[in-house]
Amino acid sequence: MVLVPAGPAVLGGVGHASMAGPATHDVAAFRIDRTEVSNAEYGRFVAATGHAEPVFSDDPEFNAPEQPVTGVTWDDARAYCQWAGKRLPSEVEWEKAARGTDGREYPWGDEEPGSRAYLAGEVPEPVDARPGDVSPYGVLGMAGNVSEWVDDSRVAFGVCEGGPVIAQSVGSELTFRAYIKGNNWSGLPHMTKAHHRLWDYTDTVAEFIGFRCAQ
Repeated sequence: MVLVPAGPAVLGGVGHASMAGPATHDVAAFRIDRTEVSNAEYGRFVAATGHAEPVFSDDPEFNAPEQPVTGVTWDDARAYCQWAGKRLPSEVEWEKAARGTDGREYPWGDEEPGSRAYLAGEVPEPVDARPGDVSPYGVLGMAGNVSEWVDDSRVAFGVCEGGPVIAQSVGSELTFRAYIKGNNWSGLPHMTKAHHRLWDYTDTVAEFIGFRCAQ
Protein backbone atom coordinates (compact mmCIF):
# COMPACT_ATOMS: atom_id res chain seq x y z
CA MET A 1 0.00 0.00 0.00
CA VAL A 2 0.99 3.62 -0.42
CA LEU A 3 0.22 6.59 1.81
CA VAL A 4 -1.97 9.42 0.56
CA PRO A 5 -1.36 12.25 3.03
CA ALA A 6 -4.10 14.35 4.59
CA GLY A 7 -5.03 17.66 3.03
CA PRO A 8 -7.14 19.44 0.43
CA ALA A 9 -7.53 18.22 -3.14
CA VAL A 10 -9.42 19.54 -6.16
CA LEU A 11 -11.78 16.73 -7.16
CA GLY A 12 -14.89 16.16 -9.25
CA GLY A 13 -15.85 17.59 -12.60
CA VAL A 14 -18.66 18.94 -14.74
CA GLY A 15 -21.51 16.64 -15.77
CA HIS A 16 -23.77 13.97 -14.29
CA ALA A 17 -21.07 11.28 -14.58
CA SER A 18 -18.82 12.90 -11.95
CA MET A 19 -18.90 14.26 -8.45
CA ALA A 20 -19.95 17.90 -8.65
CA GLY A 21 -16.91 20.03 -9.26
CA PRO A 22 -14.20 20.87 -9.67
CA ALA A 23 -14.35 21.52 -5.93
CA THR A 24 -11.92 21.37 -3.02
CA HIS A 25 -12.31 18.44 -0.61
CA ASP A 26 -10.43 18.11 2.67
CA VAL A 27 -9.41 14.44 2.74
CA ALA A 28 -8.04 12.60 5.76
CA ALA A 29 -4.87 10.53 5.36
CA PHE A 30 -5.31 6.95 4.17
CA ARG A 31 -3.45 4.13 2.48
CA ILE A 32 -4.42 2.49 -0.78
CA ASP A 33 -3.21 -0.57 -2.67
CA ARG A 34 -0.50 0.29 -5.19
CA THR A 35 -2.09 -2.05 -7.73
CA GLU A 36 -5.47 -3.60 -8.40
CA VAL A 37 -6.12 -6.83 -6.48
CA SER A 38 -4.78 -9.71 -8.57
CA ASN A 39 -6.22 -13.16 -9.20
CA ALA A 40 -3.43 -14.61 -7.08
CA GLU A 41 -4.31 -12.40 -4.12
CA TYR A 42 -8.01 -13.08 -4.45
CA GLY A 43 -7.31 -16.80 -4.74
CA ARG A 44 -5.68 -16.77 -1.29
CA PHE A 45 -8.86 -15.20 0.10
CA VAL A 46 -11.02 -17.89 -1.53
CA ALA A 47 -8.78 -20.66 -0.21
CA ALA A 48 -8.80 -19.25 3.33
CA THR A 49 -12.51 -18.50 3.61
CA GLY A 50 -14.37 -20.73 1.16
CA HIS A 51 -15.82 -17.63 -0.50
CA ALA A 52 -17.18 -18.16 -4.01
CA GLU A 53 -14.62 -18.00 -6.80
CA PRO A 54 -14.74 -15.18 -9.36
CA VAL A 55 -17.09 -15.80 -12.28
CA PHE A 56 -14.18 -16.05 -14.71
CA SER A 57 -11.97 -18.28 -12.57
CA ASP A 58 -12.09 -21.07 -15.19
CA ASP A 59 -11.47 -18.79 -18.17
CA PRO A 60 -7.81 -18.83 -19.26
CA GLU A 61 -8.16 -15.36 -20.75
CA PHE A 62 -9.03 -13.88 -17.34
CA ASN A 63 -7.56 -16.16 -14.65
CA ALA A 64 -3.81 -15.60 -14.93
CA PRO A 65 -2.34 -15.00 -11.43
CA GLU A 66 -0.91 -11.57 -12.31
CA GLN A 67 -4.08 -10.23 -13.94
CA PRO A 68 -6.52 -8.14 -11.87
CA VAL A 69 -9.38 -10.19 -10.51
CA THR A 70 -12.63 -9.57 -12.40
CA GLY A 71 -16.05 -11.18 -12.30
CA VAL A 72 -16.61 -10.10 -8.68
CA THR A 73 -19.54 -8.19 -7.25
CA TRP A 74 -19.33 -5.13 -5.03
CA ASP A 75 -20.09 -7.36 -2.03
CA ASP A 76 -17.33 -9.78 -3.07
CA ALA A 77 -14.88 -6.88 -3.22
CA ARG A 78 -15.96 -5.63 0.20
CA ALA A 79 -15.63 -9.14 1.66
CA TYR A 80 -12.08 -9.49 0.33
CA CYS A 81 -11.06 -6.11 1.74
CA GLN A 82 -12.52 -6.95 5.16
CA TRP A 83 -10.67 -10.30 5.18
CA ALA A 84 -7.44 -8.45 4.38
CA GLY A 85 -8.00 -5.96 7.23
CA LYS A 86 -8.87 -3.20 4.80
CA ARG A 87 -11.94 -1.71 3.06
CA LEU A 88 -12.96 -0.34 -0.30
CA PRO A 89 -11.87 3.27 -0.85
CA SER A 90 -14.52 5.96 -1.00
CA GLU A 91 -14.94 7.78 -4.30
CA VAL A 92 -13.23 10.85 -2.81
CA GLU A 93 -10.28 8.77 -1.62
CA TRP A 94 -9.97 6.91 -4.92
CA GLU A 95 -10.00 10.12 -6.90
CA LYS A 96 -7.43 11.85 -4.70
CA ALA A 97 -5.17 8.80 -4.94
CA ALA A 98 -5.56 8.91 -8.73
CA ARG A 99 -5.12 12.61 -9.47
CA GLY A 100 -3.41 14.20 -6.49
CA THR A 101 -4.34 17.65 -5.24
CA ASP A 102 -4.06 19.96 -8.25
CA GLY A 103 -7.15 19.04 -10.29
CA ARG A 104 -5.25 17.29 -13.08
CA GLU A 105 -7.30 15.33 -15.59
CA TYR A 106 -5.31 12.09 -15.48
CA PRO A 107 -3.01 10.44 -12.93
CA TRP A 108 0.13 11.64 -14.76
CA GLY A 109 -1.11 15.18 -15.59
CA ASP A 110 -3.22 16.75 -18.32
CA GLU A 111 -1.63 15.15 -21.38
CA GLU A 112 -3.69 12.69 -23.43
CA PRO A 113 -3.11 9.05 -22.40
CA GLY A 114 -1.32 7.78 -25.50
CA SER A 115 0.12 4.40 -24.52
CA ARG A 116 0.49 5.22 -20.81
CA ALA A 117 -2.76 3.48 -19.87
CA TYR A 118 -4.17 0.20 -21.14
CA LEU A 119 -7.35 1.33 -22.89
CA ALA A 120 -7.78 -0.99 -25.89
CA GLY A 121 -7.41 -4.74 -25.85
CA GLU A 122 -9.12 -8.08 -25.47
CA VAL A 123 -8.26 -9.07 -21.88
CA PRO A 124 -6.76 -7.39 -18.79
CA GLU A 125 -3.00 -6.94 -18.46
CA PRO A 126 -0.92 -7.78 -15.37
CA VAL A 127 -1.61 -5.30 -12.59
CA ASP A 128 1.84 -3.67 -12.85
CA ALA A 129 2.24 -3.75 -16.64
CA ARG A 130 1.97 0.01 -17.28
CA PRO A 131 4.42 2.04 -15.17
CA GLY A 132 3.38 5.17 -17.07
CA ASP A 133 -0.15 4.93 -15.67
CA VAL A 134 0.98 6.23 -12.31
CA SER A 135 -0.49 8.76 -9.91
CA PRO A 136 1.39 11.44 -7.92
CA TYR A 137 1.55 8.97 -5.02
CA GLY A 138 2.89 6.06 -7.05
CA VAL A 139 -0.43 4.23 -7.46
CA LEU A 140 -0.59 2.21 -10.69
CA GLY A 141 -3.36 1.45 -13.15
CA MET A 142 -5.98 3.98 -12.11
CA ALA A 143 -6.67 5.19 -15.66
CA GLY A 144 -6.93 1.84 -17.44
CA ASN A 145 -6.76 -1.96 -17.34
CA VAL A 146 -9.94 -2.54 -15.30
CA SER A 147 -12.48 -0.18 -13.78
CA GLU A 148 -12.78 -0.41 -9.99
CA TRP A 149 -15.57 -0.68 -7.43
CA VAL A 150 -15.51 1.99 -4.70
CA ASP A 151 -17.45 1.96 -1.45
CA ASP A 152 -20.09 4.58 -2.26
CA SER A 153 -23.56 3.26 -3.13
CA ARG A 154 -26.98 4.76 -3.72
CA VAL A 155 -30.54 3.78 -4.42
CA ALA A 156 -30.63 2.80 -8.08
CA PHE A 157 -31.59 5.69 -10.33
CA GLY A 158 -31.96 5.53 -14.11
CA VAL A 159 -29.25 4.02 -16.26
CA CYS A 160 -25.69 5.03 -17.14
CA GLU A 161 -26.73 6.00 -20.67
CA GLY A 162 -29.22 8.60 -19.43
CA GLY A 163 -32.97 8.39 -19.20
CA PRO A 164 -35.58 8.79 -16.46
CA VAL A 165 -34.46 9.24 -12.88
CA ILE A 166 -36.59 6.53 -11.30
CA ALA A 167 -35.83 4.51 -8.18
CA GLN A 168 -35.73 0.84 -9.11
CA SER A 169 -37.39 -1.65 -6.78
CA VAL A 170 -37.86 -5.38 -6.58
CA GLY A 171 -40.91 -6.26 -4.53
CA SER A 172 -40.80 -4.09 -1.44
CA GLU A 173 -37.02 -3.64 -1.44
CA LEU A 174 -35.07 -0.91 -3.17
CA THR A 175 -32.09 -2.01 -5.20
CA PHE A 176 -28.71 -0.32 -4.99
CA ARG A 177 -25.96 0.68 -7.32
CA ALA A 178 -22.35 1.32 -6.39
CA TYR A 179 -19.93 3.70 -8.03
CA ILE A 180 -17.14 2.47 -10.29
CA LYS A 181 -14.05 4.56 -11.07
CA GLY A 182 -11.39 4.47 -13.76
CA ASN A 183 -11.41 3.33 -17.38
CA ASN A 184 -10.65 -0.17 -18.62
CA TRP A 185 -9.33 -2.20 -21.55
CA SER A 186 -12.67 -1.93 -23.38
CA GLY A 187 -13.93 1.49 -22.27
CA LEU A 188 -14.67 4.73 -24.13
CA PRO A 189 -12.08 7.55 -24.26
CA HIS A 190 -14.01 10.02 -22.06
CA MET A 191 -14.01 7.48 -19.22
CA THR A 192 -10.25 7.89 -18.73
CA LYS A 193 -10.49 11.24 -16.93
CA ALA A 194 -10.05 10.66 -13.22
CA HIS A 195 -13.22 12.50 -12.24
CA HIS A 196 -15.42 10.25 -14.38
CA ARG A 197 -17.69 7.74 -12.64
CA LEU A 198 -19.78 4.78 -13.67
CA TRP A 199 -22.35 2.99 -11.53
CA ASP A 200 -24.04 -0.36 -11.66
CA TYR A 201 -26.04 -2.77 -9.53
CA THR A 202 -24.06 -4.10 -6.59
CA ASP A 203 -24.57 -7.70 -7.77
CA THR A 204 -23.15 -6.98 -11.23
CA VAL A 205 -20.15 -8.96 -12.47
CA ALA A 206 -18.13 -7.94 -15.53
CA GLU A 207 -14.87 -8.86 -17.21
CA PHE A 208 -13.72 -5.23 -17.00
CA ILE A 209 -14.51 -4.45 -13.31
CA GLY A 210 -12.09 -5.18 -10.47
CA PHE A 211 -11.07 -3.30 -7.33
CA ARG A 212 -8.33 -2.29 -4.92
CA CYS A 213 -8.46 -1.77 -1.15
CA ALA A 214 -7.82 1.14 1.18
CA GLN A 215 -7.09 1.45 4.88
